[in-house]
Amino acid sequence: MQTDHQSIRRIIDESLAGAASSAPEQQTLREHLAACASCQQYLDASNRAIAALADFSFPIDPALDSRVLASLARCAQQLEAERRRLWWPCCLALLLTLAGSIAASRLGSFAAVTFHLEPAQLHLGLATFWIAPSLCFCLLFLLLPVAPALFGHKKGLSQ
Repeated sequence: MQTDHQSIRRIIDESLAGAASSAPEQQTLREHLAACASCQQYLDASNRAIAALADFSFPIDPALDSRVLASLARCAQQLEAERRRLWWPCCLALLLTLAGSIAASRLGSFAAVTFHLEPAQLHLGLATFWIAPSLCFCLLFLLLPVAPALFGHKKGLSQ
């Protein structure tokens, strides 16, 4: 009998939300409501809640819409300008990483001879301790514009 009440309450919710229900569902609902006080109370409580929500309204300033849209456009322009500004440091960091990697590779061959290292060991150390951290640091420049969204530093409506 519990599923009967659940299905009837689903029909009540759908009909109050404006969803069209079939004629057999409406007939079942009427018959069930006539016999079940619990579902009738559920319908009455739902009607009271909807009526209370209908009374919960307030006038909106007509100029508010244009101010909100202007504010959003301004924020979008600022983010785009910031994003364009961050491409240059990222490109510079990548260029310096490439130049430093080439220089370290050339100078590393002298260190390999001095410390009796194999070329594979030198390349592995260079990739581990120079190239990978440098590339990670370069990628941080790309994450700067989206960092507030990623780490949850969002401004509220009052700011």
